[in-house]
Amino acid sequence: MTTFLTALVVVVGIVGVLNLLLLFGVVRRLKEHDQAIARIPYGGMQNLPADSMRSPGSAVDDFTAVSTDDVAVTKESMTAETLVGFFSASCAPCIESAPKFAAHAAGVPGGKDRVLALVVADGGDDPSELVGVLGGRARVVVEGYDGPIAAAFGVTAFPTYCVVADGTITATALEFTTLPVPAPA
Repeated sequence: MTTFLTALVVVVGIVGVLNLLLLFGVVRRLKEHDQAIARIPYGGMQNLPADSMRSPGSAVDDFTAVSTDDVAVTKESMTAETLVGFFSASCAPCIESAPKFAAHAAGVPGGKDRVLALVVADGGDDPSELVGVLGGRARVVVEGYDGPIAAAFGVTAFPTYCVVADGTITATALEFTTLPVPAPA
């Protein structure tokens, strides 16, 4: 009986050690996958920008909104070329790209009057982080997912960017650095 119990303990110990080695292997592979996914910009959304908003040449619908610094924003207020960024408070790539967008906006001639940042937030979403990051360099408007500005541009994904002039979208992109910098007015 003692021999049987000893053999059973040895077998259980070997199975336990093999299980532990297998667990370490799985954890190592998960870390490798996590690092590989982190290196892919926008993950699986890389091919979505083609339909993330209306295409260049499309007209923007009429809208009226008020920015966080109490300035009225309308389609007519964007007669000169204006850089527009669309962000969602619940979107990790939006939070990641907002500081870069704000830094890029610092180089736009005309400053805040030529840069509009829309922050979409609903329910429990807190837009304050994005508003704080973008507010110094862009006119920021906060609205819900069914808000007038996102609907006027036909936005379906976040983040997405465009340049608009005289009520017409002139360029769109998923990466704002690929958009033309608005010319001085």
